[in-house]
Amino acid sequence: MTSIIPARAGAFSAVLLAGVLALTACGGSAPASESSPAEDESSSLVPAAEGTTTYPLELETPWGTTELQKRPERIAAVTPSQDDAEILAALGATPIIASEWSTDVWLEDALAQEIPNRFSTGDSKFPVEQIAAADPDLIIVLGADLTDVYDKLSSVAPVLGTAEQGGSEQSVANDWEASITRIGEVLDLQKAAKNVLADEEQFYADFRAENPEFSTLTASYLVYYGEEGGLQYHSSIGSPAESVFERMGFAANPNAEEFSYRQEVSEELLSAVDADVILFSDNSDGAHAKITEQPLFQKLKAVQDDRLILIDNRAKEGTFVIDGEEYDGNLPWALARSGPLSSTWAVQQMAPALQAAVTG
Repeated sequence: MTSIIPARAGAFSAVLLAGVLALTACGGSAPASESSPAEDESSSLVPAAEGTTTYPLELETPWGTTELQKRPERIAAVTPSQDDAEILAALGATPIIASEWSTDVWLEDALAQEIPNRFSTGDSKFPVEQIAAADPDLIIVLGADLTDVYDKLSSVAPVLGTAEQGGSEQSVANDWEASITRIGEVLDLQKAAKNVLADEEQFYADFRAENPEFSTLTASYLVYYGEEGGLQYHSSIGSPAESVFERMGFAANPNAEEFSYRQEVSEELLSAVDADVILFSDNSDGAHAKITEQPLFQKLKAVQDDRLILIDNRAKEGTFVIDGEEYDGNLPWALARSGPLSSTWAVQQMAPALQAAVTG
């Protein structure tokens, strides 16, 4: 099994990081005035307007339409997974409130400042009272069905939603480009959104140029959740992980067509998980040997060729472990998101181990 060393400052990350820093630098504090503390706080949460969006602006969703009277400055990012907070950070903005989900390193590093307020999801995904207390002038929610809560949220502030009625979080995670484009338009940051897209595309182009050997190889991504969740296939066609592998330059894996997203791998399908390289995340508190030591698993080509990369994920502590070495962040969570910050961060973390497995 191959070890992995995070490469947060690698050459292939320079373009993306430069773009994010440039965008973040656009947002400064308001000059001293007689404005209230709340107004001063609001003015520092978003970069300067670009002057391309015209207000009032109608925000249409499957559940209703709200009208944004002026450019928003106090944005509630209420998606529990923080996908919307990640997009805002990539644009150089900071939400006035976001979920208390354990914010990971790719978001922490990009935020211009600390998120002022956090809400607990608890029994409800969208605690309206907590959100209202932050006094937002725009509410963003990605990939969630708002049938039961839209009227309550829209009574607090205009609502920008990007899912269809009954939509899933995964569908939005796979199309973050559409989400950042729409959010950029609503925030009068259309140029900034285009720059994020261009920087991310350049990031992957540089990576492929530096790693041409990947173009002849296939990859699979597995996550083991122990007895309860079993072994699941996470790099099916159209999944976030499959998109990342493809953009890194890996060849399409024909075996991926055998599985749906996060399908549990039965013993009969175990041979179909094979690829030139297998990335295996152990989310079972160290019980991966129940899978990796099975005779059928040991017969896989990737295992035989010593191209199995094992990640001991410790989500509660916000770290992952390879060969006894502990690193900050939740790599499997990053691979599940495919956002503008999380996916490129994941590539940086995987790159050394993948390169060692391929060339070693």
